[in-house]
Amino acid sequence: MLWKELKTAAKEKLRGNWGWGALTVLIFGIASNIMVAAGYVLLLITSFPAIFIFNPDNGGLYVFLGIFMIIAAILLFIITCVQLFLQTGMQAATYDLVNGKKTDNVFAATFSQFIHHRGWRFFKTWLLSTVFNILWFLLFFIPGWIKALAYSQSLYIIQDAIDNGTPMTAREAITLSRKVMDGHKWELLGLMLSFFGWFVLSIITYGIGFFWTLPYMFTTMAEYHKYVMADYNKQHQTELTNAQVHTTASFSVK
Repeated sequence: MLWKELKTAAKEKLRGNWGWGALTVLIFGIASNIMVAAGYVLLLITSFPAIFIFNPDNGGLYVFLGIFMIIAAILLFIITCVQLFLQTGMQAATYDLVNGKKTDNVFAATFSQFIHHRGWRFFKTWLLSTVFNILWFLLFFIPGWIKALAYSQSLYIIQDAIDNGTPMTAREAITLSRKVMDGHKWELLGLMLSFFGWFVLSIITYGIGFFWTLPYMFTTMAEYHKYVMADYNKQHQTELTNAQVHTTASFSVK
């Protein structure tokens, strides 16, 4: 079974690297909590002065609450975006591990999307694919999930392009991801759901299990990307060969 083969390959890559993977999760968690704490501080700093500006006796309390809620919503959105982008660091790090380019320094590995000159293009690809996903989810829930699966390989693709020195835009990476995932979406969904038990176990253990579940999952997904890209390249080469045969036959007939 494909899932079993991918998971076996992931565990083989993680052999001797489980501690490294757990530390990347720990650093990500600390960075995320720092972002949340910074958000609370900014919320207090930006909204607290409104208490003295607006007179509660003249409805100023409602104005203050309105300002508070608006600022809180903006900060929550920013913090969520930053946290999600920080999470892509583990994706990039485990993909490097799978490709034999592991970054031994766990801090550098966790924030590897900012290293090797990846940062800006990596961020643009992540942001554009996230915007597209949100728009699809606003339209309908099921099409949103389908498109999320279709765009799932875009960060791996742009990472390959950056590492290989290939010129590629964020939109091109997303478009290629959509083509690569043609016929593979439900396959990927099944692979993702196969980690459901691991997530339940991680929650039961008060989050401790995530130190091993997340590296395991991200490494498996990196192996999956290599599988779907190999399949896409094989099909593309077959189509190219068939086209060449057809062209040669046409010339022969003439």
